[in-house]
Amino acid sequence: MIYASVRQVSSTWYYIALTQRRSHEDALNVGMMQAELYLSDLGLVDAAAAPYLEGARKAIAGVMQGRLQN
Repeated sequence: MIYASVRQVSSTWYYIALTQRRSHEDALNVGMMQAELYLSDLGLVDAAAAPYLEGARKAIAGVMQGRLQN
């Protein structure tokens, strides 16, 4: 469940940032920052957060390719 939530948070914030005419790099930073904050709220930081953040990066890559991941 956490994997799905983190992917949703990161890809949604990435998309929101793009709709605000931010660059890909800025939007990527926003998406990943929001994913990190979400994981931090769950008590997952540093090494414990790493696998979830990798999933977030893959979700953003999916948005870039025009698809959303569940």
